[in-house]
Amino acid sequence: MNNNKINQVQIFFPNSRQHKSNRLEELLKKYEIKDMNDWENVNADLIITDPPFGIEFSGKPTNYHRNVENVVDSYVEWNVSEYGWKIQQLLECIKRNLKENGQALIFSGWNNSNIIHDRIMQFRGLTLRGKLYWTYNFAPTCRVRPSHNVYEIYWVTKGDKWTFHNRCITHHCQKGEPNLTTLNFKRDYKVNMPKYPTRLPFKLLQCLLEHFSKKDDLIFDPLCGSGMVGVVSYMLERNFIIGDLNKNGKIVFKHLLDYYLNKNGLVQDKKLLTWWKNE
Repeated sequence: MNNNKINQVQIFFPNSRQHKSNRLEELLKKYEIKDMNDWENVNADLIITDPPFGIEFSGKPTNYHRNVENVVDSYVEWNVSEYGWKIQQLLECIKRNLKENGQALIFSGWNNSNIIHDRIMQFRGLTLRGKLYWTYNFAPTCRVRPSHNVYEIYWVTKGDKWTFHNRCITHHCQKGEPNLTTLNFKRDYKVNMPKYPTRLPFKLLQCLLEHFSKKDDLIFDPLCGSGMVGVVSYMLERNFIIGDLNKNGKIVFKHLLDYYLNKNGLVQDKKLLTWWKNE
């Protein structure tokens, strides 16, 4: 187990405009339109994935703070009746595509978390090491009394050794003693650009990547949606390969790459965290 302290993690920005353009095209090739069951021998160091909720979610209700016209179509939800079997398939995908000492972080909303937990405990070849909780501002925001929700993150390993660092450079570790039990990161809403029904925030993924991986590690997400795992992996100088059944997810991925590589996205994120307060 690697328990070294991270002193500093640099965010990587390419230099010239031409280099950025060429690099963007190279990064787009790392997003494959592919079913999770078709992946074989990726040999990843870390898998981070956020499977469908199994609650007939579409991401298009009018009570969300988003322009519905910007939300791409063809998001594939999992039926409640098949959720256990789909999670079983996901675990098999994770086992097939992890290195011997690799590990995975599996996100879950509260609705079907018990199914994920039971399937992990019954699954041979992966070991549940712990559970993290991500608390965040809920999308249908109430201006009088802010709403919050909680994601559970299951941490599983394939072997008896893994990578873990005590600290990251987000506020999570810079303010007080590091605590991976509960992570508090706001959603970084994007405006006036294509959106996937679900997307994990940059800072949350940065925190997880800094704790559970190291530079040049291979990061994999077989249910990548918007491709945010790939975006943050690249920015933190990790290798990555990602995929999803929905070809429209790759459209969102392209816009996110442009946003962070060419439009100073990290600075814009800080402004957008409270954009709705100024309306």
